[in-house]
Amino acid sequence: KTVDAPSHLVSTFEYEPYPGAVSTDDMTLTEQGGKTLMTVVSTFSSKEHRDGMLGSGMQDGFAETLDRLEELASAA
Repeated sequence: KTVDAPSHLVSTFEYEPYPGAVSTDDMTLTEQGGKTLMTVVSTFSSKEHRDGMLGSGMQDGFAETLDRLEELASAA
């Protein structure tokens, strides 16, 4: 949807187990004390879609992905 490289990205995400449950994800990267802070705000199409996605445990997978990203960035 929107890219303002290198600091801002807006995209949509549809979680396969919940067809039609689309979120808009707004990611901002900012520098803080020599490190990069990533902020992601997800807006869901409905409360039911949000609750369904959260109930699926998908946030655990996302947290795991972020942990791996941090490891890779630290090694670079």
